[in-house]
Amino acid sequence: MRIVMEIPEDAFRTPKTPQQVADEMRQAAAVFWVARGDVAPEAVNDIAGPSVPEKEGTLYELLMQGPNVGDDADFERPVEHGRELPEWDT
Repeated sequence: MRIVMEIPEDAFRTPKTPQQVADEMRQAAAVFWVARGDVAPEAVNDIAGPSVPEKEGTLYELLMQGPNVGDDADFERPVEHGRELPEWDT
C-alpha cells in the first residue's frame, strides 16, 4: 500500500528529510495499529522497518519513456565548416 501525504516543511521545529518523516509515520502507524489490535505484534517489524528508497533511473531511461514523435533531422547538429581562412600575401 502506498500513501501520499503533503506536510508543510515549516511544520517541524527541526528540519526533516522526507525519508525521516516517512520512517516516523510508519513507526507511529504500526504502534497505533498494534494498540488497537488491527495488526499482530509480529507484523510490526514489517510495517515499521526502514523503507528502501526507490531506485531512480538514468536520464537516458527517462528520455526513452517519452513519446517517439518528431523528425530526427530536428535534433541533428548542422554541419559547420568553420570560418573561412584569410589569404595571406607571401
